[in-house]
Amino acid sequence: MMPSARCLLVAAVGTTLPWLTAHAQQKVQVARAVTSTASIRLFAAVGEIQVIGWDRDSVDMTGVVQSGSHVASAGGAPGEKAKGMKMFIEAPNEQGGREGKLVLRIPRGARLWLKTGSADMDVTGITGGLDLNVVGGSITVHGNPREVRAETMDGNVTMDGSPEWLRAKTATGDINLRGGQDVGASTISGAIRSIGGEVERAKLESTTGSISFASAVSRASSVELESHSGPIDIALMGRGDVELDAATITGMITNGWTNTRPTKGSEGRGMTLMTSSGMGGARIVVRTFKGTVQVHGK
Repeated sequence: MMPSARCLLVAAVGTTLPWLTAHAQQKVQVARAVTSTASIRLFAAVGEIQVIGWDRDSVDMTGVVQSGSHVASAGGAPGEKAKGMKMFIEAPNEQGGREGKLVLRIPRGARLWLKTGSADMDVTGITGGLDLNVVGGSITVHGNPREVRAETMDGNVTMDGSPEWLRAKTATGDINLRGGQDVGASTISGAIRSIGGEVERAKLESTTGSISFASAVSRASSVELESHSGPIDIALMGRGDVELDAATITGMITNGWTNTRPTKGSEGRGMTLMTSSGMGGARIVVRTFKGTVQVHGK
């Protein structure tokens, strides 16, 4: 006896069937000759993007996206190396913008502008400039680009290198740094960590998230650490030429780096600490409203 249509429907609802959930994919293949310092723009609705710098004067983008996605590119006259190139991938629906993977190879010295909705970005081998923007995904950069601007709302930003110029911004995501010549990082509730490497100029700002600073500084370094209520932790070399100026409005300061003890603020609340090691030179300024400040050696 054949089961009723109603029975078949109940069985289907209670079972996850591949042909009900899987989306067909289409391949992506874009190739174009460009100059070694070309400006490249890519807006892509996709789930994952890997960018690789290589020694060829060309752009090569491969991967898969959801079937029905619109893929377009333009750049320069045919037969000539383009100084600029634009590429665009639009998914047919919101779910499609979270699926698929692209691998983008560009000249090492190129400048890349890359924007997406929820993709995880991984960039390696670029010595030119990077302007990276994502809403819900993470950003990871390996190497030492000339300049980096990285912004994400909910994801993390990780810099596995020391760019000459860096500006990183998140809302709830963490920011992980390893030195740099001119570094700026800000977040609302995420943590900021500058661990390893050397910093020449840095400004790290958080509202409620924590700040950890343990990078090396030279005698010409200038570092500013600011938070509203997030704790600030500073690890310094015991014999470095560093001058430290820390102050809170209501928060506590502890100092395990030198023998100088923090004092009460001028209005009887909060604390201040002014101390130095060696001949001074490098200057670290710390300000927080009600966060704690902990200074120690490493």
